[in-house]
Amino acid sequence: MTSRRRRGQETGQITGMLVIFAVCLLLAISAVTNIAASYLRRQAATSLADGAALSASDGAAAAGVYGSLDDTHVTIDEAAATAAVEAYLQQVGAHTTYPGLEADVIVDGPAVFVYLSMPFELPVSLPGAPGTTTIHASGSAVMPIY
Repeated sequence: MTSRRRRGQETGQITGMLVIFAVCLLLAISAVTNIAASYLRRQAATSLADGAALSASDGAAAAGVYGSLDDTHVTIDEAAATAAVEAYLQQVGAHTTYPGLEADVIVDGPAVFVYLSMPFELPVSLPGAPGTTTIHASGSAVMPIY
């Protein structure tokens, strides 16, 4: 008789545990999906920044737009590097693929640094959490003299 009464008091306990487990599982899947999508977008942005920096240094070499040239290094013209980066981004269609893309170009002697930032809408939106984030990426290229 005692075991029957105990069994009767425990009915429905597994349902609550399953509901809590299902909610936790869905939250974990949502988090992993958002993290993976953000990582992949950042990898794409990093590749884009590297290509833009290489394009800027190659454009400076092809056009002869060096600020100065001596025996040890070359100085790249910042305006020409910025124009080369923008031309590259237009050529690959980056502004249409990544709406809101912003590029900053910094020239330091023979080095070109490209910093990209873009808004990214997360694939899974959770109540109470922001639905977008900002992806940042950087790339650089150096023009050595041999």
